[in-house]
Amino acid sequence: MSHDSDAPNPVWTDREIVLEYFPSTHEHLVPKPLRFHLNDVGDGRTDVLTHDGERLGQLSPVEPHGNPTGELCCDLCQRTGTRRFLGLFRFAADDGARQRVRYITACRDRTACEDRRISDVSLDRLLRGLL
Repeated sequence: MSHDSDAPNPVWTDREIVLEYFPSTHEHLVPKPLRFHLNDVGDGRTDVLTHDGERLGQLSPVEPHGNPTGELCCDLCQRTGTRRFLGLFRFAADDGARQRVRYITACRDRTACEDRRISDVSLDRLLRGLL
């Protein structure tokens, strides 16, 4: 295949690369277009935003208890590690009549976690029935 030096280089998404070079990859492992974005706002808190930037709520860290060397699995990116790298986060939604709370295990390094996250499945589960 010849390349014209003035032609723009094509931009491939993670999903296109996986499907092109690894077509037998299980559907669960193929990156999907993300509808939500997580944004670190400081003090360990993370805003849950729609793709358009609408804030749906906030994840707040929960004080760690128990064995600090115990292994956890991130519900968002599926990384496994100790409590040094992962923690429990609380998501609260208030519908006016009552406040409902859900919990999620997630990486403390929000940027790296967001780079590894390939789907919104866990966020769909977290938000289901709350909004």
